Amino acid sequence: MKKQIWKTIWLFSFIIGTFSLNGCTKEELLSQIQHESFSMISEYTKTKYRINIMYPERFNTENNYHTIFLLDGDDYFNEAANVIARLSKEKIVLVGIGYADKNQRGTDYSFPEDKDFPGDSGGALAFLKFLNNELIPWVEINMGIHSSDKTLFGHSLGGYFALFTLFQQNQTNPFDNIIAGSSNLMWYNAYLFDLEQDYYNAFKGLEIRLFLAVGDLEGASLNLFHDAFVEKLRSRSYSGFSLNFERLKNTSHRNSPIVTFENSVSILF
Repeated sequence: MKKQIWKTIWLFSFIIGTFSLNGCTKEELLSQIQHESFSMISEYTKTKYRINIMYPERFNTENNYHTIFLLDGDDYFNEAANVIARLSKEKIVLVGIGYADKNQRGTDYSFPEDKDFPGDSGGALAFLKFLNNELIPWVEINMGIHSSDKTLFGHSLGGYFALFTLFQQNQTNPFDNIIAGSSNLMWYNAYLFDLEQDYYNAFKGLEIRLFLAVGDLEGASLNLFHDAFVEKLRSRSYSGFSLNFERLKNTSHRNSPIVTFENSVSILF
């Protein structure tokens, strides 16, 4: 019976995490925003990505910037770029990661693979290699973007991936800040709780700033898992670790991404 309950949660969380973005109205970019786009195919994931970059108004390749890598760039890039512009954050470069062809977020943002979604889940390790070995070097070398620090933003299943990246032991975590909104902590029998425990058993340092958020209208399960994960992290004594967490008032799953982004950017920068 317990196994069946968890299976129901997996299926529900995958559907919500993968398809809840459909139907969102995309905001137009403010006219003063400087941006450009390009595509690249990853050798690791075999997927073609569409990359959008927002530059500060007075961008200079000799300067260092806070570089934010935004998951689900197809859906959130314009809104996130407008938030940065409205907040007058002159030292931020925004890199939106989207898809040129079929959206593969269900594969890229999840691990382990769920046998109920063969070929459509479990690719997070390959996607992290894409970020580490292809995308980040490309924007640094070919786009002339030098980072004083790097931030990863993810929402829902993207939030799961952001936290998955945080507790990796076999790959380098290239990020100084992690923003995880409405994270799908239910994925694969709450695998992230075990991953964090394994990390804590091996390391007592975690040199990173973490911002977690969840909306109060996102349902009991999402809030319950969020609270449990926050309490687990608060009980740790990681050296160099900074944790911010927030429950967003009157906020649903669809509305939480940009609210989380704006609040976290205001706090982190």
